[in-house]
Amino acid sequence: MNEDIILYLPWPPTVNSYYGTARSGAKFISKKGRVFRDALEEAIHEQVPGLKLDEALFLDVVLYPPDKRRRDLDNYMKALLDACTIAGLWEDDSLIDQLHIYRGERVLNGKVRIEISEAGPVMTMK
Repeated sequence: MNEDIILYLPWPPTVNSYYGTARSGAKFISKKGRVFRDALEEAIHEQVPGLKLDEALFLDVVLYPPDKRRRDLDNYMKALLDACTIAGLWEDDSLIDQLHIYRGERVLNGKVRIEISEAGPVMTMK
């Protein structure tokens, strides 16, 4: 990757509302999750058509919430990263070696900004 990639994506559902559980115990993507996944896929393909990353990545993520509610930022990452994988942005989210998450200001309907760079070196144990 020669240049950083910046994407603006729709506000994700929490991990609790992205997935559902059937009576049998099987997990599935909920209707809310599918609507988000489709909107995210469309946004990615509009901004970086045909891109599929296959190297170690550093992600700088800013979550711009839609309202004043208290939120645990980490609850939004699973749905966001899984949907990016399904959309084909990268081969697998296991390529993400570094991940920074920030809370942004409130914006109408919420939004996510992801800046993708090459990952730095693997951290050694000290």
